[in-house]
Amino acid sequence: MKRNLITFIAFSAFLTVGSVACYGQVTINQPASIAELMELKKEVARNESAYQVQVYNGNINDANRVLLELKNSQKNQPVSLVFESPNYKVRLGSFRTRLEAEKNLLEIKKTYPAAFVVGLKQ
Repeated sequence: MKRNLITFIAFSAFLTVGSVACYGQVTINQPASIAELMELKKEVARNESAYQVQVYNGNINDANRVLLELKNSQKNQPVSLVFESPNYKVRLGSFRTRLEAEKNLLEIKKTYPAAFVVGLKQ
């Protein structure tokens, strides 16, 4: 029993000394192509979208009118016109998550109360 206690104390002391943090500088050497690939991945991720806000669904004349209104008022968001027979749909934004789309929907509904979030087919 005494021997086990001494072993335990010695082992605990070893772990305590071994777990002291060391501070220093880490240098990562990697080919430039790795950094370029990481930047490319970030760019692709920025352009991916899974959700948009649909603002209008109907005939081509009204769709074009809404499209122009949105292009003039929503300069920071992409606006697109989609045809799904027999209707034209005007969609706004390029959102990666549904939550992001829902946040923007609240503001859009002030002007277009029938707007809703749509998931894009991947």
